[in-house]
Amino acid sequence: MLRITRRWLAECLTLKDNVFPQYLLVQDLAHDVADRIYRSIADSAPGEPRLRPILYPYDSVASTRYVEFDTIRKVWTTRADKCHVSHVVLDSDWEAKMAQSLEDMPEVVAYVKNYNLGFTIPYTLNDQVRQYNADYLVRVDDGRGPEDSLNLILEVTGEKKKDKEAKVETAGRLWVPAINNDGRFGRWAFLEIKDPWNAQTEIRALVRGTADRAA
Repeated sequence: MLRITRRWLAECLTLKDNVFPQYLLVQDLAHDVADRIYRSIADSAPGEPRLRPILYPYDSVASTRYVEFDTIRKVWTTRADKCHVSHVVLDSDWEAKMAQSLEDMPEVVAYVKNYNLGFTIPYTLNDQVRQYNADYLVRVDDGRGPEDSLNLILEVTGEKKKDKEAKVETAGRLWVPAINNDGRFGRWAFLEIKDPWNAQTEIRALVRGTADRAA
């Protein structure tokens, strides 16, 4: 670990005006560096897959079929053949656009806004364990048929924040490989979308890449 950390300092650390390496002694920055190094090690470890998920001891499997809640927020009505949950709760304009884009895609077997579902991904930030609620969960037919759909976690990114970066890194580089290595919950992928008006193009590009790797 000491060798890896020294290499990270030598090759990855960028010092801007009037900044020196000793700033990393600040606790928050030190935790951030440790998280980055850990995620890189886990992502690039050679040999057989080692990451495995640690499931909740209770209710580790759930279904949108039983979701029910009240809200006073603005909502967008979903198509019953695409989503078990009757409405998408809107926190911003792009969420309605995202739902519309998903419903217009024939490749999308089903989708749901991840609101009051209980689907969370644990991550760490500044040495504190937090829970990440991704924006959408989508089942996509990537050429293997609806019965073997790809489970896609969608995150729509707005303003770049340190917290969002940690969530995306954990979901894409740790959680997805771990759940795929387990093998009991189907195939999973993660996609960060930076422009909801280009979501269909980005999803189809990911699906093509998945199909090419399978072939």
